[in-house]
Amino acid sequence: MKKYFKNTWFNYLIVFVLSFMLFIMEPINLYSSNLNDFWFDLSILLKPSLLLFIISFIGLIVLSNIIYLLNKKIYKIYNIILFIGFLCTYIQGNFLSGNLPVLNGESINWNMYTDMIISIILWLIVIITTIVIFKKINIDKYLKFSGYISLAIFAMLSVSLITTFLTTDVLKYYKKDIILTSTYKDINKYSENENFIILLLDAVDSKHFIKAIKDNKEFSNTLNDFTYYPDTMSVHPFTRESIPLILSGVVYEDQEEYNKYVIDSMKKSELLNNLYNKDYEVNIYEREWYFNDDKALKINNISYEGSDLNYKGFSKQLIKYDLFRYLPYFLKKYSNIETMDFSTDHITNNSSIDNPFDEDNFLFVNELNNDIIKDSKKNFKFIHIDGAHSPFKFSKDLSSKSDATYTDEVEGSLNIADMYLNKLKENNVYNNSNIIIMADHGYNYSVGGSAVLEGRQNPILFVKTKNENHEKMAISDKAVSFTDLQSLYNDILNGKMSNELLKNIDNNRTRRFLIYEWTKEYHMIEYETKDKAWETNKMYKTGKEFNLK
Repeated sequence: MKKYFKNTWFNYLIVFVLSFMLFIMEPINLYSSNLNDFWFDLSILLKPSLLLFIISFIGLIVLSNIIYLLNKKIYKIYNIILFIGFLCTYIQGNFLSGNLPVLNGESINWNMYTDMIISIILWLIVIITTIVIFKKINIDKYLKFSGYISLAIFAMLSVSLITTFLTTDVLKYYKKDIILTSTYKDINKYSENENFIILLLDAVDSKHFIKAIKDNKEFSNTLNDFTYYPDTMSVHPFTRESIPLILSGVVYEDQEEYNKYVIDSMKKSELLNNLYNKDYEVNIYEREWYFNDDKALKINNISYEGSDLNYKGFSKQLIKYDLFRYLPYFLKKYSNIETMDFSTDHITNNSSIDNPFDEDNFLFVNELNNDIIKDSKKNFKFIHIDGAHSPFKFSKDLSSKSDATYTDEVEGSLNIADMYLNKLKENNVYNNSNIIIMADHGYNYSVGGSAVLEGRQNPILFVKTKNENHEKMAISDKAVSFTDLQSLYNDILNGKMSNELLKNIDNNRTRRFLIYEWTKEYHMIEYETKDKAWETNKMYKTGKEFNLK
């Protein structure tokens, strides 16, 4: 046993530190850097992380011992290769990850990231260094050296992990007081008396959507009964901040941590309070749910039973991120990181409760095949689906398309809206419904819509009040801001028709838009304009900036 340990201790250290780095250190770093972006808490994250760590450690140790028993010389060569791979992986993930693409759901143009030469140089340096060391010391001393280096790396990783715990709020989120889930419950239930529906098609730009209507004659009458507000300006360029604003009317200005902002703003929501006062059944179908508060349980389709996870799926997401961080640059594109989504692995632990809601367009279309259930109680629905958000994957007829474009997705979104409205008409719940079809933000078609934000401030907004019928779609020249939405909702709930909405808006008003980069919401720059929402060249800085302290 003593001889065995003498010949293998370095292997145990390499395998332990490698597994620790990939499956303990990295998931915690990911979580601590994105505390406001995940539904789960640290206690939930640690379960699959520890499981992956154990599987990785035991799996590699078993492999190492098999090689050890088969041939001692091959075992030594194997450990040299293992150490070189570990060392390069450590350097790649911890010191060469500054130029990685932003993960915001957009398609990644890997040709823009040409740092693969750095990865090649790194591997060559480590291999050449190994050869040089071999000339001075024998293989046994080198393997001992690899063990000591692994121990030193573990010490550095440990210090970094302790620093993360001390300098971030990660421990504060170890156990969230309440974790809620938006489910599919009653998505096909409508009132035979009165409905208020907001169908939100993500990332649909106003000018592109109206062009899709003009270019596709089969949908030319889809929105005849609606009033179109082409001059609509959002406040935020991204979904995360836009959704709470749409529902609550409160703008996020880095005044507090995002989760606290969501809870506080939703409690103050004039829309929700009016709906409750008017005895509506409220349903909010939103995959990324941050309103984790007891008051959210008043929402009909929200479940308290959704804190479990799909271990297999969740572990795959963690592995994708590890591959993205630690693979050499020329292999990173094979990590499949563009489909990383932890929300899809959030499951309920009670079979009597509907499955968690998913914003996928195809899943929503499948729901349209189910029968509508009618009820006497007034019904409110906020339904957020992917719309034209990238990665682009379907055509106008909603079939999968590997080379789909933004135009395809906009036309497909129009088709979804058409199918949805036809379903309401076929079941005689269209005329008694107040319907808003909108987007959370626009899209910058020319540059891919990632960090360049001009073009994201002009989303679609279409409104039809109950019992409203037109021969053709009405168009309003109102200079609308998302800060007007609460007033719009209130007027609709008070029975006003489309031509009576937003009467107090001055078309010479000044509107604001906050510009910031994805994952850098802690630094916002305020812009304003007195011109049309789509005239980005006329927006100007106000000098105001908002920074989360």
